Amino acid sequence: MKKFIFLLLFIFYQSTAFSINQFKYSKDSLRAEFCNTLYDNLNFPNLPNKTPLKIDTELLVEEINNVDGKSFSFDAVYTLWIYWTDDRVIELLKKLGKYEKTNEPTYLCDYEVSSIWGAKRKLFDPVVEIYNQKKTPKYSERFDWIEIFSNGTIQARVRTSSEFRTKELDFSKFPFDKQTFSFHIFSEFPINFVEFIPNKKMNTHKKELYKADGEDGLNIPGWKVKDVHFKNIITKEDNYEYSGFVVEITAERNFGYYIFKIMIPVIFLIVITWSVFWIKVSELQAKVNVTVVTLLALIAYNFIFEQDIPKLSYVTYLDVFILVSYFFAGTATILCIYSHWKYLISKKDQNIVGYYARRFGPISYVLINLLAIFLYI
Repeated sequence: MKKFIFLLLFIFYQSTAFSINQFKYSKDSLRAEFCNTLYDNLNFPNLPNKTPLKIDTELLVEEINNVDGKSFSFDAVYTLWIYWTDDRVIELLKKLGKYEKTNEPTYLCDYEVSSIWGAKRKLFDPVVEIYNQKKTPKYSERFDWIEIFSNGTIQARVRTSSEFRTKELDFSKFPFDKQTFSFHIFSEFPINFVEFIPNKKMNTHKKELYKADGEDGLNIPGWKVKDVHFKNIITKEDNYEYSGFVVEITAERNFGYYIFKIMIPVIFLIVITWSVFWIKVSELQAKVNVTVVTLLALIAYNFIFEQDIPKLSYVTYLDVFILVSYFFAGTATILCIYSHWKYLISKKDQNIVGYYARRFGPISYVLINLLAIFLYI
């Protein structure tokens, strides 16, 4: 029983120690009076004395779904932690006898966001947002709570889901394409006031592709995560420079569906189409029936994947594959009619059209598709 309790405490500790990577709970239960006293003495709405304010940042992306190639958007479930130290809070904790100079501080109190960054403005608000969100959250919903630790660290955390804009996607290799899903975190204050630094947990996320503690990690239906990259950037606007923190997740589309549901059936249809050249030339109706039905089936296949990508000004690899198949299915119909016309003149059930079609048709189809693979993939 003791081992089981210890295991539960260990799991709980690990799950709550993301951004402040190591912290502890007080051995003595903190009374509500202390948090009330701390709150009453907080009166630091302006920037700390030391600037720029270094904001340690961690973004944990748990799930990406509803990837919409037409509107260049995606939904994501994520948790964002930001934290920093404030010398004024340190001095206050010293006065209250709770300050600890340590990298493993004690958790002290947590407060609602509206009580700290609301009308009373108890602490400085760096106004951190993910700027490529389609819908800006309400001021009180930007974070779930604000915590204060014994070494003067202030931490804000939010776990939520939202819809994000993404830059123009490149579908030229579709369905063998890779896409990047990015998160752009900025403050409304210029870089000389607020600057982001990545939390060391970001290196773990990058190495393990958001897989942790034996879990499956980041889930993107229809995609496989290939890379997690993060970086600090500086942007300029209205003569001011702003610090930003960008997380980019590169994922490869799971193309098995397209191979087994589209490409292999289409190849099979082309084989059936070209088999008409082993039928007697005089059997025109039977041959044309096969080629025309195959051509109609190919047109139907075009509707299967059109919902996956927007209307593009360029052709994708799958477009080329389908167009080549159209061409060979249509060519088979034309050659059938032409060979039958030659039959009506010569009255011979075998002619040179069927001979060359059998010999070079399938080979040409394979070679053209190999060339498309070389050019696109």
